[in-house]
Amino acid sequence: MREDLLWAGNGTLELGFSPVTGALHRLRWAGSRESALGHCSDVPGLDARLGQGAWLGEHEPVEFVAHSFEAAEEGLHATITVRLGPLYLYDHYLARAGLIERQVTVENVGAAETQLNGVRLSLPGARIGPLDACHFEAPATSFRPRLPLAMLAHLSPSPPSPSLPKLWERGVGDEGRLDDIAPAVRSRGLPMEDAPDISPGLMAVHNTGRNETLLCWYYSNVQAAAPMACGAGGGVTLTHEVGLAGWLASGARLTAGTQFIQLHRGPWASALAAFREGYTRNGLLPSVYGEPPAWVPSAAIYEVHPGPFGGFRGLMSEIPRLAELGITTLYLLPVQPYDNRCGRAWDGNWSGCGSPYAIKDFEAFEPTLGSAEDFRALVNEAHRHGLRVLADLVVQGSACDARLVSEHPEWYCRDEAGRLVSSHGWSDTYSFDWANPHYQEYMLGWSLRWVREFDLDGYRVDAPFGKEPNWDRRIPYHASATNLGVVTLLERLQRGIKTIKPDAALLCEAFGPLFVRTHDFAYDYLPCAQLYELLDQHLTPWELGEWLRDYWAAMPEGAIRVSFIETHDTRGFHPPAVAWRGSQAGRAMLAALIMAGFVPMIWAGQERGQEDFYRRLLAARQASPALLRGERLFNVVNCDGEWVLSIVRRHEEEIVWGLVSFWPEKRTFTFALPRTLLGERLHPPVGTAICLHDLMTGRDWNEAGTAWWTLTDLERLQITPEPFQPYLFRLVRL
Repeated sequence: MREDLLWAGNGTLELGFSPVTGALHRLRWAGSRESALGHCSDVPGLDARLGQGAWLGEHEPVEFVAHSFEAAEEGLHATITVRLGPLYLYDHYLARAGLIERQVTVENVGAAETQLNGVRLSLPGARIGPLDACHFEAPATSFRPRLPLAMLAHLSPSPPSPSLPKLWERGVGDEGRLDDIAPAVRSRGLPMEDAPDISPGLMAVHNTGRNETLLCWYYSNVQAAAPMACGAGGGVTLTHEVGLAGWLASGARLTAGTQFIQLHRGPWASALAAFREGYTRNGLLPSVYGEPPAWVPSAAIYEVHPGPFGGFRGLMSEIPRLAELGITTLYLLPVQPYDNRCGRAWDGNWSGCGSPYAIKDFEAFEPTLGSAEDFRALVNEAHRHGLRVLADLVVQGSACDARLVSEHPEWYCRDEAGRLVSSHGWSDTYSFDWANPHYQEYMLGWSLRWVREFDLDGYRVDAPFGKEPNWDRRIPYHASATNLGVVTLLERLQRGIKTIKPDAALLCEAFGPLFVRTHDFAYDYLPCAQLYELLDQHLTPWELGEWLRDYWAAMPEGAIRVSFIETHDTRGFHPPAVAWRGSQAGRAMLAALIMAGFVPMIWAGQERGQEDFYRRLLAARQASPALLRGERLFNVVNCDGEWVLSIVRRHEEEIVWGLVSFWPEKRTFTFALPRTLLGERLHPPVGTAICLHDLMTGRDWNEAGTAWWTLTDLERLQITPEPFQPYLFRLVRL
């Protein structure tokens, strides 16, 4: 343990800072000699990027300048000042008991203006006790749950960097591959996505034997941050790369969002509970709208564009069929005039017909789909059959030749040379400046008017996650104010639609906790991606169960999530999805999502030829309070087969056991259902007879002539499921 560190404490924690780099290199409980940080060389805890060049720390040393420690009623205040190139970085810490809030302020101390384009906040060499006793956890990301920390610590990042070796590339190191430690990266591209707009941003090191955890996460409603973890020899360095950006004149300052650091004693589940308390503290809860409308948790969504059906009137004719199938909600892809390259109704050809998301006029309807009256008739027909209608709200940008580009060029983001830019990989659009108040007024005006005029039931908000800076020198705010600037618009939109129609709702495409405050529900790509990894046997059912347990535990209380096995976007992140359409595997995955508590979304056409299965599955879900809103229990049913997924749902007196065998042959498995599954809820006598009523078929299960079991029998229950066939067993007392 180094003795030349700068030490400060608050009675619960002791913090040790490097007098060379200023980094927080020791963090320990008061009175302890063992640190959860610093198991690596003296690397910097801060870095910054100027312009489009390399990070400063890659070619310039970080110089310690000064420090100050002050005890106050709210906790210990510590500020470490370092110099990096023309910048002073003020590293502020507020330590309250076991929780530390860290913010960095960047000041230009050079004589010339500079262009700040990001900062990194790092915790070097994280580890609790022996390396082989620790797990790395990053809930709701592509990372494998319960990942041995040594797998991450021993990777040799490529390319190496003195400031922060980035673990983004596949095939890094000799002792493992990124897709081994984060299987879903095959689909999603990154092991961890930005926080708090797309992921919780939580990274943790947990020692199971000692029940101690180091947690690190980030929050801001102005700029998002990319979480990163990389090997540091004896531990792992945890970093949040914040999209803080702006033109800095000499003496000007900018402050990033907050990185939270917490030492926690207790099991992993209690560490996640401690993390989730931050949602209320940071204002993510309560939501701006109160409780979601009653129809939202039980929704079954059909994602569709009217074009392949010939337009609004053609889709109208499908409404009775969809209602009979069990669909409760239509989500319509954009129906406004767009970059139509074929001159006819969009037929799903993204290259030949163009993208419906390249909108030319937000206030009109694409003429090849029909008129405003045709659209109104479609909504009325859906309502007549009990379906809700959500329209796509495209906030990201507009077509490059949209009328707004010439009428209001000041509403768009620009690069350093003043040129209009695209974002989110959309080359056929120009990017709106979300922080522009006049843009926000415009979007709010027409979208609320549509709710009134067409009786819409709300919107699906497309791609509101963080975007590039706006380098236009004429704006009165810093360049990265646009990054999450859409949040203000969405708060106002949510209040506005509830005023017009109290049971209207917003569905968010971005699935980070930031948007729980402004949306009734959100959908998520990762559960779909993880299921595909399960099918490829890159992830076991047990690992998926642990991943799902952590997923829900890391979400804000009451969060409602939508998932799917196909969308209009699976062509980009999992192309084989369409080839597996109609397969046993596809049916098993959709049922598994429902078993796990997700609202199902169906991409138009995927149900063709298997309507009976979809009808039975959606009806079973609607008839089961446990499946709709019950407690989720993962990995509580033991099985002697590795490739069987079991999920238990409980609500009041109802218990549903969901079961899918992902083993490619028929065989008899032995299950152990704990007595507490029934005992805690129904308090039956030991000899009580229990049957397994399959909600999918409406019949009681019969296993080789046996149709009922005692509680003792359930502890060694033999079942022979068909491969890839889902079962939803309601446990019923006879």
